[in-house]
Amino acid sequence: MALRLQNVCCHYGGEGPLAVTAVENISLEISRGELVGLVGHTGSGKSTLAQLICGLIAADSGDIWLEDLCLTPLKKRQRPKAIDLARRVGMVFQYPEHQLFAETVAQELAYGPENLGWAPEEISAAAQHLLERLGLPAALLDVSPYQLSGGEKRKVALASVLIMQPPLLVLDEPFVGLDAVARQEFLQLLLAWQVENKSTIICISHDIDLLATFCQRLLVLSHGRLHLDAPIRQAFDEVELLEQCGVRLPTARQAVRAFQAAGWPVAAEALTLAEAAAAIKVAGQAKAGERVDG
Repeated sequence: MALRLQNVCCHYGGEGPLAVTAVENISLEISRGELVGLVGHTGSGKSTLAQLICGLIAADSGDIWLEDLCLTPLKKRQRPKAIDLARRVGMVFQYPEHQLFAETVAQELAYGPENLGWAPEEISAAAQHLLERLGLPAALLDVSPYQLSGGEKRKVALASVLIMQPPLLVLDEPFVGLDAVARQEFLQLLLAWQVENKSTIICISHDIDLLATFCQRLLVLSHGRLHLDAPIRQAFDEVELLEQCGVRLPTARQAVRAFQAAGWPVAAEALTLAEAAAAIKVAGQAKAGERVDG
């Protein structure tokens, strides 16, 4: 089991009238190798849940397990060592500027491995390999991260986490600011890395269409509560619940529903535009057959 949460709660603002419940009584289990999407309206608790999972903030109650490491002692001021967390989970923030800090890209990528005791030649080889995989020139190793473009910063932030090969990777809006081509390249890189390392990915994103193309499972939060935890295709059958939680259907599923409303016998399970097009084509042929028979 890569991750287990049991009755986890987190509040902001103490116990007074200004207290806000960010996460309330969430329990779930995620196995090694799963690809999980996490969605919800702004303020639903997604980012708070991600920070709890990564040990960046403490839960007020409940248990969080990263493999064999329990984060419950966090609330007792007995924090697990950073090195123990780094071996189990990595997080890529929505804004790369929030996690980049070193003077050069090389130093940025070396920070984590150095703390794990890697040899310099191991770090150098891993850094160059990652930059090549990300489509970045090796010359950037000597450049300040703050001199990079937005897309390059995002890739370096990702590389600084991937180089640690965490069993669990948490991504907070990783596709923001990327065009369609860059999003697909970014996604293909993540999927290739996930397969090679048999890692688990939890992806927070408002890009429902992209989540629908690669996630196996969907978690839906609203007002700090987990309202839906289901396989991806089954999750998008819960139309009314998703609407109540402020989550839209993928474009492909919306198109299918529009054709169904017009009387076309289109299969409802399409999640991608290619699947929707194929289902609509089959339905069109069926409609044409009805007209001929009539």
